[in-house]
Amino acid sequence: MTAAIRASVVVPVHGRAGLTERCLRLLLADLPAGCEAIVVDDASEDRTPRMLDGFGEAIRALRLERNAGFAGACNAGAALARGEHLVFLNNDTEPQSGWLAALLDCAEAHPEAAVVGAKLLHPVGTVQHAGVVFGQDGYPHNLYAGFPAGHPAPNRKRRLQAVTGACMLVRREAFERVGGFDEGFLNSMEDVDLCLRLGEAGREVRYTPAAVVTHLESATRGTGDFEPSVARYRERWRARVYRDDLEIYAADGLIEVEYPSAHPLRISVSPLLASVERSDGHEGELEPLLRAQGRRSADLGRELTRLSAELADRGIEVEPAALDYERVVAAVREQVERTLPEGARALVVSRGDAELLRARGRECLHFPRGADGRYLGRHPADEEEAIALLEAERAVGAEYLVVPAAEAWWLEHYRGLAAHLADRASGERHESCAIYALGPSPVPTEASR
Repeated sequence: MTAAIRASVVVPVHGRAGLTERCLRLLLADLPAGCEAIVVDDASEDRTPRMLDGFGEAIRALRLERNAGFAGACNAGAALARGEHLVFLNNDTEPQSGWLAALLDCAEAHPEAAVVGAKLLHPVGTVQHAGVVFGQDGYPHNLYAGFPAGHPAPNRKRRLQAVTGACMLVRREAFERVGGFDEGFLNSMEDVDLCLRLGEAGREVRYTPAAVVTHLESATRGTGDFEPSVARYRERWRARVYRDDLEIYAADGLIEVEYPSAHPLRISVSPLLASVERSDGHEGELEPLLRAQGRRSADLGRELTRLSAELADRGIEVEPAALDYERVVAAVREQVERTLPEGARALVVSRGDAELLRARGRECLHFPRGADGRYLGRHPADEEEAIALLEAERAVGAEYLVVPAAEAWWLEHYRGLAAHLADRASGERHESCAIYALGPSPVPTEASR
């Protein structure tokens, strides 16, 4: 009697043989027992057929003579598959150790879930996808794209309405019941449509951050004319999809609203998530800076992704870029533990990441922070507010200020704060951060009386 196949990994391929070869080697090196790999060659015109032949019986290959697109190729692979679960994986991905086991574990823990999605990272280590949310515009958006991989928000297991098909587990029976991917979508939106149709059928979609895959986004099929697919989504779903983005951001503590006895409300937003523009068109100096920084980071990320894809397609091994956020955070903590005496109370300039506060034997606090001790949710409006916040903290016992290298722009933007520290604190610059010994508060404040 033939043993049951637990999962069939379906890899749709269109050209880019080098990328496919690297993906398959990583996939096969970590393929759990009872799983199979199926590669659908979607009418590739390069050396892909010969390359696939080289894998022999390690994979099952299917050749399509006419290009069917992502949805068509995935459906063809699913028809060939023998697994209880179908796992769709782009060939422009680099699955990390344990990724498939994590998807299967989540599926087993949530039998009501028809779909399980993974955490996808850019080559530089930032988040590309932590699930899909639906914005107030009615369109799907990758959740927490651009966030540091180690930030708490993209590392929460959660139920969502959709995840990306770049790495997606779907129960075979659910996939077949709704007719698979809608081939009316061409290389865009078919994954979201599938998830929404399954949701209408009463099934759940789950996201697990334990399954991690690096994704060279759009490296294979490019960024062509997606408007027909967008129009199909718009007609079918936009008016009736549940717009859940703000709800999720609030649940993750990235948006907070305070309700005084009369308007206006006080809304705090993490600068990692958004910049704020007033309805009258006026804004502070910081918001354009944050937007410009975000655009530069996005441009750099796209260029690094393109270069990573080119090198991988040529078979050149590339070490991950030295922008690993987790290593950066660890370096800051280590420096704090080396420099500060045990029991010291330190302020850490951050964007709300609690990982930066976990130095052993030291009391580390967010700066700036609110009365409840949590991250304030925004940067100071100007240098005067930055100084006032610092002095209020010093008056109630803060002994040190830690400025991680990633936040060094503070001392350029808030020049008055930099001058204030130069006059009233002694500082040391290290590779990972600058640390200032604040000393006692020179002038009593309301908070210290």
